[in-house]
Amino acid sequence: MSPAPARERYGDRLFRPERVAAELPRLSALAAMHDPDTFRCLTGLGVSTGWRCLDVGTGPGHVARWLAARTGPAGTVTALDRDTRLLRTFENPPNLLPLDADALSAEPGTFDLVHSRITLMHIPQRADLLARLASWVRPGGWLIVGDHVDFATHSSPHPPLRQTFAAMRRMLNTAIGTDFHFARDYPGRLRDLGLTEIGVDAATPVLRAQTPPNEFWLRTWDQLWPRMELEEEVYREARRLLKDSDVVDLSLTLVTAWGRK
Repeated sequence: MSPAPARERYGDRLFRPERVAAELPRLSALAAMHDPDTFRCLTGLGVSTGWRCLDVGTGPGHVARWLAARTGPAGTVTALDRDTRLLRTFENPPNLLPLDADALSAEPGTFDLVHSRITLMHIPQRADLLARLASWVRPGGWLIVGDHVDFATHSSPHPPLRQTFAAMRRMLNTAIGTDFHFARDYPGRLRDLGLTEIGVDAATPVLRAQTPPNEFWLRTWDQLWPRMELEEEVYREARRLLKDSDVVDLSLTLVTAWGRK
């Protein structure tokens, strides 16, 4: 039996940050889909002037810039990513500090708040990374993490959407080790790391034509389609459904959890 092919890392072949023309609108659609819920959760933690924050897997930096505005000149936001070129396409405030580093080996210090969204699910060493994130929180500070859990697409009333989402899950798991279930028990995982005041939020965006969720999935599928195990006819019909103004369905759920050190 031949050995299984080695997994690549997020960004090596899929979702490459140097492909700014493709990745910036895709990740901007992701941000538009989830920012209101993320900002609501961060507001509830009391992020305010003078806080020292870390945003891990910052991408284009939507959350990092929001944190920078909330913490003000007296605060700092370190925006960590293996490649911060997407972040650097924006005019960022002076208290936002880009850091090009691998979170699995970086030592950025300690912070009042450590945040990560749609990052751990794509990293096979996600449990180790979650523990590292917790280690970067100062006593009294907060860790907040959010990732996709696929509660809804299994039961979509539209077979092409069910099949395309399933093919995407299989392909990403095989290629880079993405886990669409890890975040399901974020509250328990944070508790096991010794955090307290655990909270959790779950938000499931609605799929409607010409909205950020649909734009995000169309742009994501267009990158993944050549490597999906899926009949082209099914894929084309799934794309058509996401562009049909009469079709309303449910996307993946963003599970966000937080705890205090």
